[in-house]
Amino acid sequence: MNLIKNIIRFYITSSLHVAVSVSSLCYVTSATYGLEIQHNFYLFIFFSTILGYNFIKYFGVSKFHYRSLTNKFKEIQALSIISLIFIVLLFNDLSYLVKIIISFLALITFFYETPFEKITSLRKIKGIKIYIISFVWAITTVVLPLIESKSIFSIEFLIFLLERFLFVFVLILPFEIRDLDLDDLILQTIPQRVGLNKTKCFGFICLILIGALEIILQKSILQIKLITIIILFLTSVFLLRSNTKRSLFFTAFWIEGIPIFWAIMLFMRSILF
Repeated sequence: MNLIKNIIRFYITSSLHVAVSVSSLCYVTSATYGLEIQHNFYLFIFFSTILGYNFIKYFGVSKFHYRSLTNKFKEIQALSIISLIFIVLLFNDLSYLVKIIISFLALITFFYETPFEKITSLRKIKGIKIYIISFVWAITTVVLPLIESKSIFSIEFLIFLLERFLFVFVLILPFEIRDLDLDDLILQTIPQRVGLNKTKCFGFICLILIGALEIILQKSILQIKLITIIILFLTSVFLLRSNTKRSLFFTAFWIEGIPIFWAIMLFMRSILF
């Protein structure tokens, strides 16, 4: 039993779960619009997410306490190095424009955690953390698959990009709610500014807006629309049940697992229909 718990804990803390989640959202984009994307692209996104998130979460630890790292951190460090190797190997397989955008996103990730001279890191700038994460996820999981598949931009894709930004935005709210009593007040997260109940109401409004955009403006088939509505309903349930006493497992596993469930539903649809 302890072995299973340790495996699950490593799966979450090493950013493997969030990497599967981001890759799943790329698949959701691909399945929704029938994009043709090579497996190497998904692998690149997967390993890039592992490296990026581990850099953000553990950079300070490895920088200042290298000699005293626990075995867990050493394992995560080893996984990050392996991810970097795969990133280097897979990078040349990407299109030129995708490489440029990824380089831009890598800079955002670097400065999200690392201060530059007298300028603080992006994550510590008041009130913008949630918008940076939502932006990076939306660009990664909508724009990059679109460009990699050599598809043409359209109003429909721009609406889908807005939907994805809002969806990721809502997914982050339970994390901010959980950390309401722990986050530094200088961060000015949404729950810190408006309180728990108004944060949830704001999230519900975002989900309703996504649903309206999906039903009214998107041209995807009915089955895909229904799957999207199910995912939005599931997200609203988790948002409703969020509070400051929720465990890390509730947010870091179940909520980050919603995109994975979304991808599974779309994959099953492709097999059954």
